[in-house]
Amino acid sequence: MKKGLRLRSRLYLTIMPLVIVVIFLNGFVAALESRASLTRLANKHLAYKSEQLRDFFYSEWDVLNAIGLGSEREYRAASEEAFRSYAYSLLRSPTERVLAFDRNGSLIFQASLGSDYVDSQAEGDSISIAPGWFEATLFGELRVGVAFELEPIQWTVALTELQSSFLLDAKNMQYTIAGILAAAIIVMTIFLSLYLARIIRPLESLTGAIGRISTDMNFDQKLTIEFDDEIGRLAFKFNEMVHTLQENYHRLQETMKAEKSARDAAVAQEEETLFLLSKVSDFRDEETGEHLKRIGALSALFAELLGQDHTMQKLIRYSSPLHDIGKIGITDAILRKPGKLSTAEFEEIKRHTVLGYEILKNTHSIYLSEGATIALTHHERWDGSGYPTGLKGEDIPLSGRIVSIIDVYDALCSQRPYKEAWTPERAMDYIAGQGGKHFDPNLVKLFVEHSQRFIGIIDR
Repeated sequence: MKKGLRLRSRLYLTIMPLVIVVIFLNGFVAALESRASLTRLANKHLAYKSEQLRDFFYSEWDVLNAIGLGSEREYRAASEEAFRSYAYSLLRSPTERVLAFDRNGSLIFQASLGSDYVDSQAEGDSISIAPGWFEATLFGELRVGVAFELEPIQWTVALTELQSSFLLDAKNMQYTIAGILAAAIIVMTIFLSLYLARIIRPLESLTGAIGRISTDMNFDQKLTIEFDDEIGRLAFKFNEMVHTLQENYHRLQETMKAEKSARDAAVAQEEETLFLLSKVSDFRDEETGEHLKRIGALSALFAELLGQDHTMQKLIRYSSPLHDIGKIGITDAILRKPGKLSTAEFEEIKRHTVLGYEILKNTHSIYLSEGATIALTHHERWDGSGYPTGLKGEDIPLSGRIVSIIDVYDALCSQRPYKEAWTPERAMDYIAGQGGKHFDPNLVKLFVEHSQRFIGIIDR
């Protein structure tokens, strides 16, 4: 299975960015709309004041004209003074200014809170503003405002505000929205983390429980049912399943124990039967009583030195003692003859290999089947001069080649009616001299290299 991010991490990486983007876009759009709304409101506010100024002037001017005093200098000056006073009364912020300048751009007066209006233009100042909404640098300040003309007196009047102050409410609103946006993201992140944990935690518990069952076969796993929903019902069904599996597992364990006991008993009985069967030849040749045990032990040691596993070592240990089972078909007169056998008698005794094979073949037991092979081939020779079929070299089964060496070695070390027992060292020298002739040279080499272990079995 391809390893990847955990479900919790994948959900976080999928849902969290989406939620943050949605909240951010909503906040961004709201900030833009708030800025636009506040700007429009401020524009209307300046426009409204400008209309008030203009309407005030024309109402005063119309009265003067109506009574025929519009051309009188002193009344005209009084009208201009009233306009200045009214302009000053409309100001609400120290950053607001009302400017009046003539057709040449010369400042006639300016009014602002915190300072009296002045009637003279500052040196070097020249103002050029078209009627309507404007943004311009006035007196070294970036200002916005609304300008209009007073045709009767040829003035251009501008109601202005510092741009930074004009947009201050919009900026404050943006900062507020940004704070609300950050708080919303933090709150939503915490909420989603808790909510996703509520959803994912039972699934993580389920995954952990399944992992412990599959790894340790520990069925003592119970999930806590936190909520009555689909996940809660899944946990309930899992607990039911684990309970059933636990009962079935315990029954399976008991069955396996019973089967193992029965199998061990069957194996023990088979091994006992093999040993009793191999002893059949002992009753015909009583001087080889311990011979069978040594054959089994020496053959198993050979299998171990060849690197064969425990099963193969056990197979040759219990099958090799059957090598002479065919002697039950040989008469006592020949089998127990104390002197040298005649040619005819030797031909008769050679038949025990075939008789042993016939007795043990066609069986379902791996021990008896291997015993049949050993019985038939343990008198074959590496150079092909053996019997009963004259097999040569590696055509002789490995088990037959092993028992061939072991049988001769143990026989030489044992006392028989027709000979005295050789010392293990003398017998070892004889085996070494028959490598490549009677015996497999590679097996002989291994036998000699580990001679002390083989001699140790003989001595015991």
